[in-house]
Amino acid sequence: MYILKKIWKYTEKYKWFFILAILFSILNVIIAMVPGKLTQILVDDVIRGSNLTLLPGLLLGFFLAATFRSLFIFGERYFVEFFSQSVFNDLKQAVYDHLQKLSFNFFNRNKTGELMSRMTGDMEAIRQLTCDGTINLTKIFFYLFFTSIVLSRISLKLFLLTMLSTPFVAFFALRFSKRIKPVARKVREQFSRLNSTVQENIIGVRIVKSFHREKYEMEKFNTENEEFFRRNFAAAGIWAKYFPLMEFFSGLTTLFLLFFGGRMVINGEIQLGEWVQFNNYLWMLLMPMFMLGGMVDLINRSIVSGERIFTILDTEPEITSPENPVILEELKGDIEFRNVSLRLDNEVVLENISLHAKPGDTIAIMGATGSGKTSLVNLIARYYDPTEGQVLIDNIDVRNLDLNFLRDNVAPVMQDVFLFSETIRENIVFGVSSASMEEINEAVAIAGAKDFIEKMEKGYETVVGEMGVGLSGGQKQRISIARALIKKAPILILDDATSAVDMETEQMIQDALENMQRKCTTFIIAHRISSVRNADEIIVLKEGRIAERGTHAELIAQKGEYFKIFKEQYKDLLDDDIISEEQVMA
Repeated sequence: MYILKKIWKYTEKYKWFFILAILFSILNVIIAMVPGKLTQILVDDVIRGSNLTLLPGLLLGFFLAATFRSLFIFGERYFVEFFSQSVFNDLKQAVYDHLQKLSFNFFNRNKTGELMSRMTGDMEAIRQLTCDGTINLTKIFFYLFFTSIVLSRISLKLFLLTMLSTPFVAFFALRFSKRIKPVARKVREQFSRLNSTVQENIIGVRIVKSFHREKYEMEKFNTENEEFFRRNFAAAGIWAKYFPLMEFFSGLTTLFLLFFGGRMVINGEIQLGEWVQFNNYLWMLLMPMFMLGGMVDLINRSIVSGERIFTILDTEPEITSPENPVILEELKGDIEFRNVSLRLDNEVVLENISLHAKPGDTIAIMGATGSGKTSLVNLIARYYDPTEGQVLIDNIDVRNLDLNFLRDNVAPVMQDVFLFSETIRENIVFGVSSASMEEINEAVAIAGAKDFIEKMEKGYETVVGEMGVGLSGGQKQRISIARALIKKAPILILDDATSAVDMETEQMIQDALENMQRKCTTFIIAHRISSVRNADEIIVLKEGRIAERGTHAELIAQKGEYFKIFKEQYKDLLDDDIISEEQVMA
């Protein structure tokens, strides 16, 4: 009931469409009962009573009943579809909007394919409940209500006799409900895993083919697909066990009608026409019983899907704006880390980090893979919050700034470059949709992307493939740099942003960044000495701690971790005496 109540909240906005759908459904049930009464008159008065004067009126009655029922069905379907599609649309939008608010950590814990299955398969189960479920539940109730009244008025004795088997139908329906729910949950969970497998394979298909792992991927999919089949078959087994029993006990009512009803007609307790009418209405009473199992299954599947959907909606974002944020007209870009530590899932990522970047400074961060470089810069725009210590911008804790304002003032170039399946221009202006062509050209020139874009047949209007397919790694990086630069933010973060470009292009980009009119505070994560040597301060991280810090010359003089990296990258030049010790120090 908790899940059904949460679903119901999304229907309140469209309650009048729901009420109209129910009204037309009730009228549909009522008009469906008219032919039964007309048949009784036809048998008893026209056929047995030889009163042919009633026949034209009866035929007109059948025609009008069919006509009105068609109109009521139209109204029922129109309003219930509008109702269900509107609820479906709002719920989908609510989940999508909420996903945009959730923090990085949520997406670290949840696979893309599973989230996709919740947005598709689980949503469809909810839509079916609000559409077919709504109408069928209405029909079940009113068919039972109206037919019970009419049948008991025709013959209470015959009605009670034919209903002898219905408690068994109800019993097995309840048993079916209890058994199918956990199995339905397992089916939905496996469907999510199957989706994840397909999604990951399609995204990584080039890697799969490059390493000739098609057979392995096919076997992996086959394993998940077989498990999906097994769980679906288990659900089918429950259906196969309980539905025949419900069908059997429902069918006994016909047997009772033939035996007891036939005897009552012979004994003159009821008329033949009334028996025929009773038979027609009895099927209207049996139909809800046949539908009951399907409705129980639909409700259970919807509840399971609702649980999975509302798990997302009930997840509170870990990173939120403060209720009363500090208001600033602009950020200068003074950044300070004070004794910052970070733990993710009980794993120590950063420990006791302190550093200070003045406006316009360039801070370079180096270190081995997994040393915490990306995690460190992710704290600036609050993609994560430190578990200890403070990150301050312009002497204000970032947790006290409005989140949108903060992120508007940080321009990141992520380590994993992502481009949308849009034009190059749309990818560049993603963060600043109002940017002029002059601003685009300026950002592209600094990023070193102007030449290769202009050589393309459609230039800026060239549509890149999914995730930038069709562009080289270096081209994608340069477009992502232009996307960051066009924001003209006071804080720039370059996370391994030039790893895929050649050293000549890298030097050109660095020179362009140095010569920008508006200097911004820049954090550079890099593995190349050439990328960091001109930084105001170089931080070397090791296992989440600062191992060394200083300028290029100071760190070379220390002959520590940084010097080891330097010697490794320039060993050929040092061995061949192409550069001297003095040049090394410089």
